[in-house]
Amino acid sequence: MHYENKKQFSTISTLIGAFLFLANIAFAELPRLEFIDRQKGTARLFVGGKPFVILGGELLNSSGSTASDMANKWENLKALNLNTVILAVPWEQIEKEEGKFDFSELKLIIKQAGKNKMKLVLLWFGSWKNGNSGYAPYWVMTNPDRFPRMENKDGKFIPYLSNLSEEVLKHDKRAFLALMNFIKMEDSKGEVVVMVQIENEIGLLGDSRDRSKNADKVFSENVPSELVKSLKEKKDRLLPEIVSAWEKNGRREVGSWQELFGQKNFLADEMFMAWHYAKFVNALASEGKKIHNIPMYVNAWTIGMDNPPAGVYPSGGPNYRMLDVWQSGAPDVDILAIDNYQKEYSKKINQFFNRGNPIFIPEACALWEGDNLSAGAKAFYTIGEFGAIGFSPFAIDHKTYSKVHPLAKAYEVLNNLMPEISKARAGENMRGFMKENQDVDAFDIGDIKVRVHYNFKSYKGFGLVVRLNENEFLVAATGVDVHFESLNPDKKGLVFGLTQEGYYKNGKWITTRYLGGDEAHGGVAGLHLPPVYLKGDADESQISIVKINLYQVRERP
Repeated sequence: MHYENKKQFSTISTLIGAFLFLANIAFAELPRLEFIDRQKGTARLFVGGKPFVILGGELLNSSGSTASDMANKWENLKALNLNTVILAVPWEQIEKEEGKFDFSELKLIIKQAGKNKMKLVLLWFGSWKNGNSGYAPYWVMTNPDRFPRMENKDGKFIPYLSNLSEEVLKHDKRAFLALMNFIKMEDSKGEVVVMVQIENEIGLLGDSRDRSKNADKVFSENVPSELVKSLKEKKDRLLPEIVSAWEKNGRREVGSWQELFGQKNFLADEMFMAWHYAKFVNALASEGKKIHNIPMYVNAWTIGMDNPPAGVYPSGGPNYRMLDVWQSGAPDVDILAIDNYQKEYSKKINQFFNRGNPIFIPEACALWEGDNLSAGAKAFYTIGEFGAIGFSPFAIDHKTYSKVHPLAKAYEVLNNLMPEISKARAGENMRGFMKENQDVDAFDIGDIKVRVHYNFKSYKGFGLVVRLNENEFLVAATGVDVHFESLNPDKKGLVFGLTQEGYYKNGKWITTRYLGGDEAHGGVAGLHLPPVYLKGDADESQISIVKINLYQVRERP
């Protein structure tokens, strides 16, 4: 190629360089998940090319429907120190008339979020929300011949769109892709919208599976070979309930759902529903990512600790019982997230942990059951113990969460510690803790055992520990006494060095005071957090950040 002069060459080179630079920046800055250990499922969310942990809050379902309603909320949301707001985008609102899409309210809300330096996670309320189809458009729900419903065991239509219907899938997907196109146009670099949820607490309520004629026919057919192959590959990592049922039936590879998995606790029914829900959702995820490739997830209505039958909770949803089926049927979905309102909060997270699935809690804290103070504790525990990509209480715009709620202090401290949290590995050099029913917790961080004694009831005792290097530990906690022991058989003696209370500023540690004496168990036994003279002087809004140096030495024989 011949250029007339150097100036022309320089101009073209500059344009090409600028184009490549902008293209690379746009690609690099799109939100993404990066796995630390894919088999376990530990991962980090990156936003703007940097690690990002969601310190979020999910709005009441109708709160994000208009920009005028949202305009009154940002001040309090910022006062709570959130970095992310989770809000719904209902299908019925953006496609009131078939084929005509209106994103005018969402456009304004995205601008509001950007102005307030807040990220958004958008919830696609499409064909299903909490099992039913209450957010599908009027023109869909009034035409059951075109958009078929499920049926229950009594032969009655129920207000749930069929997950076997190609027509339902076609129109739900068309609307979802219109949403993804809009997000791409409005926020092309992913500077505001960082993730999208597809549907909401999906699954069938009132029965274990769809009993329509079409569903009965498909249920009697062979289990898809795609699922059988995937389950075979999982081998010992499969849920024991599925393994046991499959082995009882000869571990057959060809046969109907009931022939392969049996009906103990409606297992075949729920696996059937889960597979077809997962395939439906994956069709949206795979096509949506071709338009705008940001992380996508589905959320689960968590099964209660009393293990009710499928249908009491949404049968076929992405709960822990169906995790293997969902991971097989929806590979383009990045996270199966837990809506964790359970009193035994930690046990529910552990059901999803180390299953090849990143931990994210988009909904927690059941206000309707009086759980109005646990959000800060659960945020610390979830992020510290599981390396979660984020935590979010539901109904963050309810009057309960005023700017003086303890969550504000918890998020303030977590924000301050974020550089260290982002570098740490949960279960290795970072651990989280929270009082539930226990009085004491004990865990290892390398060759150091940490014992936590809780000083208060309920969720007033919580925190996390990060081992910064061989001798230096970072502790952020409240309502606890923290003790350290050496596990090194050759160096049982533990010597305490400087103990500093403080915070980070611009990446540098600032010491506010040096702890010892009554505020630190004499500086030889551990930490008393918060470091107050009397336990009665403490409250849940006092979360101390402390650096402590521990040296292991050989004891005299």
